[in-house]
Amino acid sequence: MSVSACSLPYGIHILESIAACLTDGSYNRMVVLMQLAFNADQVFAALADATRRDVVLRALNGSEGVAELAGHYPMSFAAVQKHVAVLERAGLITKERTGRRKVVRTNTGNEFAYDALLVATGGRPKPPPWPGCEDVSQTIGFQTLDDTDAIIEKADSAERVLVMGGSFIGYELAEGVSFRKKAQLTWIMRGPWFLRYVLDEEGGQLCRQLGEAQGVEFITSDEVQKFSRLNGRFLAETVNGKRVEFDLLTYGVGLDYYTEPVNGGAVKLDKGIVTDSKLRTSAPDVYAAGDIAVFYDLMVERHNQMGTWDNAEAHGRVAARNMAGAEEDFFDVPTYTTTMFGSTLAVMGVTPDVQPGLESVRTYSFEEKFYRKLFFKDDRLVGAIMIGPPKGRKKLIEIMRSRQRIERPKQELLDPNNLKD
Repeated sequence: MSVSACSLPYGIHILESIAACLTDGSYNRMVVLMQLAFNADQVFAALADATRRDVVLRALNGSEGVAELAGHYPMSFAAVQKHVAVLERAGLITKERTGRRKVVRTNTGNEFAYDALLVATGGRPKPPPWPGCEDVSQTIGFQTLDDTDAIIEKADSAERVLVMGGSFIGYELAEGVSFRKKAQLTWIMRGPWFLRYVLDEEGGQLCRQLGEAQGVEFITSDEVQKFSRLNGRFLAETVNGKRVEFDLLTYGVGLDYYTEPVNGGAVKLDKGIVTDSKLRTSAPDVYAAGDIAVFYDLMVERHNQMGTWDNAEAHGRVAARNMAGAEEDFFDVPTYTTTMFGSTLAVMGVTPDVQPGLESVRTYSFEEKFYRKLFFKDDRLVGAIMIGPPKGRKKLIEIMRSRQRIERPKQELLDPNNLKD
């Protein structure tokens, strides 16, 4: 809905639209005219609000969408519409609907009309942040299948591979290269152990124990401060004085979310695209899903962002139904399961990196090479981490989805034998 001054005396036009980055047409075009007869008390009461005064001033000073107006204020699109309604009830304006058109414009100039739009643009790997890494010609990020093929090809012909980053991506690189047993591998991370915000010290220690058994060299609580060349190879020197010669650098340091298509418009951003529990953005009929979506998570009753395939697929199903007219809340248990240096790592639901302060119970054995930790919020099971045989995993997910309160001792859920139907 764009807003501009009307050619009539004391009038304003309000034209509704998707943000300029999304549309080249009008959406729910409404002409709003100031009435010459009005109730003084209602008028002054309506204009006593600073936001409503500002809306009128912006309308008189030029054309601007209501969706764009929403970007000027710490409130939603719907809240701005309510302010317009207050002005209408005060007798200041009337609305006349004259058309409806929503269009996406591409960077090549093509236009596509839509009734509902899904933004699922994901992100791109952050560039390597370490000083001098631009001089390391053999550097590969990790996102696409082509990246995977390139890493396999170069790692198989290398003598030593350096992996940097203590996230899931860094781990998958370390596990994948070491599994092939073609090159020696050194894994450097700033934290004291892998997934330091998710695993506790014992979980991190078990991960290291399994990795070292597969030939991985760990350098923790350290980071590279300098890269250089040495005898035809690359050399990494760390803050704590470690020196690592290598032939290939690969890394995982997070994503830059691809929000450019909706920048500067009606879509609210906070790292990614903010949505409600139905995956609706702040722009009318625009939805977001996957990595890019900062969605309202009913499990933890706050906004959350997940970067797994399972979550993206579940988002897509709910968004599609809602775009077709449903009113469905998104509620699912995100899962991540992978091999771990000859064992298995499974992460389900909510973990402390997303929701600090969760109650937890755990059990582990370095000798038997297993680790289990369960997380609770308000006596409900909301998350779990398992290293080793994933027995009982499906039952734990079922309990999380049910959102039932746990009445029995929580410690009992650590034993797979207590999870049978």
